Amino acid sequence: MTSETYARSVTPGGMVVTLRGWTGPDLDAYRAWLRPEHDWHRWDGPYYPVPTGEQADVLVAKLARSNDLTWPTTAAPTSGPAAPASAAPPDAPTSDPESLPPGRLVVDVGGELVGTVAWYWESRETEWARLGVTVYDPAERGRGIGRAALSLWTSFLFQRTPWVRLDFATWSGNRAMLGVGRALGFVEEARFRQARVVDGVRHDSVVMGVLRDEWRELPGRRPGYSPA
Repeated sequence: MTSETYARSVTPGGMVVTLRGWTGPDLDAYRAWLRPEHDWHRWDGPYYPVPTGEQADVLVAKLARSNDLTWPTTAAPTSGPAAPASAAPPDAPTSDPESLPPGRLVVDVGGELVGTVAWYWESRETEWARLGVTVYDPAERGRGIGRAALSLWTSFLFQRTPWVRLDFATWSGNRAMLGVGRALGFVEEARFRQARVVDGVRHDSVVMGVLRDEWRELPGRRPGYSPA
């Protein structure tokens, strides 16, 4: 089963990172990564409650419907608790593809789902969109995949919309995400001190943003963008 390719780039290490649409096998892989034992939950919104397995199944089923896919595919849904709330904001766009970019895409390396990118409305009234990017497999982190994916996603969204700004929210303990943002030219715009609690320790909540005009002027800081 094939899916639409939206953008791709090559990392300094020679990996081809692609943002593409969803297939049935991607849904199964995504549901498996949502299980609570995976390490990425420690970094992507670890202060949010963990939904139940049933809630995670509903999340994947909704994603399937928005992409005209059938799920479950060949296997029954997995059971047990999974999926952080941050993986699917309640107002994430899942319809009207004619006027809005896709709400969530696959980050593909070597033909496999290794992560996802997403956007959702922080303020629909003012067209203020917030980004998200996650690389699930610990073995794939630190190789430039997240940076390439966030760069592609930012370029793609600015290309497909008239939006003036984009940003992402994280926490001060996620130094890798903060470093990626700075490397790509995102600016720290807000810091809410001691607003997040992780393992009983308080951390800052941090928002980093970039304006359309700033992004256009910083091509040298980003992996090469190639619309597909």
